Amino acid sequence: MRALPKRPASHVIGTLAESLVERAITARGWIYRRLEKDKDYGIDGEVEVFSERGHATGILFKVQVKGSRKKVRALKLKQSTENYLSISPLPVFLFVVEVESGTIRFLLAERNRANHGAISLDESEELDESGFALLEEIAGEHCQACLTMGDYTLHNASAQLIRCLDLMLNFGGDVEAMVKWLRFFASDEVLTLSYGYAVFLRNEIKRDEGLLERIREWVIEFFPECQEEIDQAIAAFDRGEVMGRRLEVAHL
Repeated sequence: MRALPKRPASHVIGTLAESLVERAITARGWIYRRLEKDKDYGIDGEVEVFSERGHATGILFKVQVKGSRKKVRALKLKQSTENYLSISPLPVFLFVVEVESGTIRFLLAERNRANHGAISLDESEELDESGFALLEEIAGEHCQACLTMGDYTLHNASAQLIRCLDLMLNFGGDVEAMVKWLRFFASDEVLTLSYGYAVFLRNEIKRDEGLLERIREWVIEFFPECQEEIDQAIAAFDRGEVMGRRLEVAHL
């Protein structure tokens, strides 16, 4: 009888470790997304932070999960992971899971780790109540999209102007669709620069019914040649027509 392939114990531990991290993140009210496309770089998932009331904060970070049966003192990263860390615009955290006890510890990965050897876990933090607060604080400090969320206005950054143009031209003012499109289709670079502001816009538009029209007028001041296309996109949205980038996220 031909022998059947066996699944290595390390794979079982790795799967269990990621499941424990995902469960802890989800229980916090945050979102954990598995990233199969980034597995080759050693990145297992992406986390989006939400407030206690369930509001998006715009804070995003990437995760690498390492599992072991017992406590480990240091980690050695693959070269592909170190290369990814050097170019990633989003912060990356290492989560180390002791699968027998369920203990989860985390550490912010340094961006430039070329030839630095193994990573000591002596300064890692346990993912408990205070650990979650610290994790959010560190991620917020390192996520450029969140650094100035409280300072956003319509007139203080070209990136915001482009985001408002995108909102009107490609989404007809449908800010929910724009936020969803950014989450599923935008590159890490665009997410870092734009996601926090998109979330901010969504919250402000819900609060201020006249804001969307003021955004339209402001965008047309800078891009008068786009007025006809913008008004057509807005009219299509008002009629309930699904087109353009809104069509790309309609079934997500």
